[in-house]
Amino acid sequence: MTGYLIAFVFGILIMGALIAQREKLGSGGFNAWLRGKKGLAVSALLAIVVIALIVQSLVTVQAGTVGVVKRLGAVRQEFKPGLHMIIPFIDKVVIFPTLKKNYEASDTPQSSMADYPDIIVSALTSDGQQIKVGLTARFMIEPGKAAWILQNLGSEREYVEKVVKTEIRSSGRRVPTKFAAVDLYTKRSYEAQQSLFDEIAPKFKANGLILDEIVIRNITFTAEYAKTLEEKQIALENITTEKNKLEQAKIRKEQQIVAAEGDAKSIEIRQAALTKNPTIIQWEFVQKLAPNVQWGIMPDKIIPVIDFKNMTGPQK
Repeated sequence: MTGYLIAFVFGILIMGALIAQREKLGSGGFNAWLRGKKGLAVSALLAIVVIALIVQSLVTVQAGTVGVVKRLGAVRQEFKPGLHMIIPFIDKVVIFPTLKKNYEASDTPQSSMADYPDIIVSALTSDGQQIKVGLTARFMIEPGKAAWILQNLGSEREYVEKVVKTEIRSSGRRVPTKFAAVDLYTKRSYEAQQSLFDEIAPKFKANGLILDEIVIRNITFTAEYAKTLEEKQIALENITTEKNKLEQAKIRKEQQIVAAEGDAKSIEIRQAALTKNPTIIQWEFVQKLAPNVQWGIMPDKIIPVIDFKNMTGPQK
């Protein structure tokens, strides 16, 4: 295309120069001048053609892409990024991106920023519940497979339609049938996501593609079933809470039993000690009376008097 453009520009310039010369010399003088410059005109025309062919034979493959050469309809070879030379008018270069691309199935494909947006996937769970599954997949061409893809699948948009979209949507409908709705409502949805990857990745590889990642963005249940699942989840949480309360009560009861057994053992040991040494009771009696009771040595046969007023402390 660039060669054609250059030839066209040169043609315009030459035509402009010829028209200007004709106006300058007049009709007769111009014809005579043109006959004299015939060889020069032929040389200039040949130079234009050669330049156009040279430019047409040069192809630049940009970074992040590869070029596949088709010669008269047959796939020939793959060009890496850089400047390459082809046979003009015979070879054609088809460009494939090697960068990672996104496919997304959602409720709002018109507002998606993915490279290939699509409508959301409808599926059934193992217990027959209707769900909608939002998916995002990231993929790329396997290095060295662009020529094979062009030969067997076609252009970028064609392989996306034939492989990426077909396999993702097919597995997106099939994998949920292995799970109950309540499983997909809980953390087991990650298992479904891994099952999707494990099922799709080998099919991509067989077609020269790499599945980098697939993510279940959201799972939508019918309004009635979503309410049932929510109520069931709340009931399960309440059961768990009650079990925790019972477990705590059991622990407190066991702690009380252990404490009671400890007190009983302490009383038993104390009783054994008092039986063996009764004077301990007198000593503890004295300790309980102090410090409000004063003691002293009294003569024999004198009855001690206890000041109960001092024992109870000062009057208020």
